[in-house]
Amino acid sequence: MIIAIERGLENLKHQLESRGYECFYIGENRIADAILYKDRVNQPYFDVNRASMTNITGSYDSHSHGAILINAEDKNIDEITNILTNRIYSPLI
Repeated sequence: MIIAIERGLENLKHQLESRGYECFYIGENRIADAILYKDRVNQPYFDVNRASMTNITGSYDSHSHGAILINAEDKNIDEITNILTNRIYSPLI
């Protein structure tokens, strides 16, 4: 799984990488399966996965399902990996 992470969440990035996840910072113009953010005001995650499907052919297959957005605020590494594993998250609860 490839994860885009907002700058400022470096500790979380290192923890995820140590668990085998491939991570990069939002703004590096790459494709992600999940996007972790904390800043609700600037919402930097809009630029992730912005490339058109013609530019990313081969990166996605017919079973692609977009990126899951996860607000990392007040979540520990175990909660985040559980969300990533199950692809289930509801910030409205």
